[in-house]
Amino acid sequence: MVIIIKYQDMKKNNVFKRVSFIWLSIIILLGSISSCKEDVGVTAARLGEKPGILTNLKYEEKPGGALISYDLPSTPDLRYVKATYVLDNGRKMTGKASVYDNQILVEGYADIGEHDVELVAVSVGDVESDPVSLHIKTGKPEYLLLAESFLSDANLYSTFGGLNIQFTNASAANVIIRVYRQPVNSTENWSIINETYTKSKEGTIRIRGEEAVESLYGVVVRDQWGNVSDTIKRTLTPLAEYELTGAKVYTNMAPASATNLNGDYTTNNNNGLGKNSASMNTSLFDGVEATPYYNTKTQWWGRSAPIPCQFTIDLGKKTQLSRVKMWGRNDGNGDYTLLYQATHVKEFELYGSNAPIADGSWDAWTFIGAYEGVRPSGLAFGVNATTEDQAYARQGEDFEVQWDDPDGFRYYRVRVLSTWNGIREQPWANTLTVAISELKFFGIFLD
Repeated sequence: MVIIIKYQDMKKNNVFKRVSFIWLSIIILLGSISSCKEDVGVTAARLGEKPGILTNLKYEEKPGGALISYDLPSTPDLRYVKATYVLDNGRKMTGKASVYDNQILVEGYADIGEHDVELVAVSVGDVESDPVSLHIKTGKPEYLLLAESFLSDANLYSTFGGLNIQFTNASAANVIIRVYRQPVNSTENWSIINETYTKSKEGTIRIRGEEAVESLYGVVVRDQWGNVSDTIKRTLTPLAEYELTGAKVYTNMAPASATNLNGDYTTNNNNGLGKNSASMNTSLFDGVEATPYYNTKTQWWGRSAPIPCQFTIDLGKKTQLSRVKMWGRNDGNGDYTLLYQATHVKEFELYGSNAPIADGSWDAWTFIGAYEGVRPSGLAFGVNATTEDQAYARQGEDFEVQWDDPDGFRYYRVRVLSTWNGIREQPWANTLTVAISELKFFGIFLD
């Protein structure tokens, strides 16, 4: 079928312009298609000179890898050095190093072994030198060293209410430590009771809430390359432990002439303890440990507190204390990034007594231990908390009491030595604050 359109009608109705535009677009499109070539991607503005090969190659064994050193070629366009290698699981790896280092680290191998690494020098435009190959021997990986350490009673042992796992991760490798439990002489499957991600060089994993029965425990370590250790199996029996409730808090931190708007600091009232602080009782022992951020109803504020300062806990009966668990305060608005700040207790001492002297002196108090908080990331004061820091703080920090007295103590005195700002001495009515979100005592009652 042929359609005839009069020029005058087209011009009158402006159809001519539209038809002309359509045909012009088709012509441009067809021209573009016919002129397309194979897409070769983005090309460099220029290609550098082909580098000479790397020379004088040497290596030093490292956990799960090796540190390779070399002499660089004198090519002026040199940009970096590239190493390619294959892990035990078949995964192909590529590492790059600056031309200012003269060394490159290859890592991720699953065990001690011998491997080949190919290295090239690369200039502008990704122009590579001829490859050179180096045969290396790798050291034992950190994840295996970690796993094997848990065969020792010094690194994996039962304690009140559970287990302690002490680890040394010398190379600060990214690892996951997973702990399993299976009842002894049982056909039940293994159950995961703890999983900790860390890249800290050392630390202690404290597992609580375990029954005081003999059980088979297993520990598996996995690294960031997917290498997994064999299960380290140990038969252990946790000691009985209970949360010690019914505490009363007393304060005697302020000098006789001092006043405090929130009433937390009072003078002695001739019982050797100070005055029972209703606000501290409510704040420290209300069970709201999952809210370590600004909330005046659920945490104790020691406004303008001197450093050192102290308060006393009456547990009502003689106890064998196993640990103190403390939640610090977050200085933010609920996002948990402002932990480990000026209000967050870092160092404190613990004392015990059964007969405090009426004048409030320290003569009747027995020193139990000095304790210091841990920040998993190791970052400096004033730097926002990492995800690992936040997870650690939110679960509360355990401070183990290494004190075995058959008579036990009824009264415990907490003496705060510093917060995370590091200041160890400051006068009454200063501009800072000491704050604790929640406090718990664990052990057994002896009466």
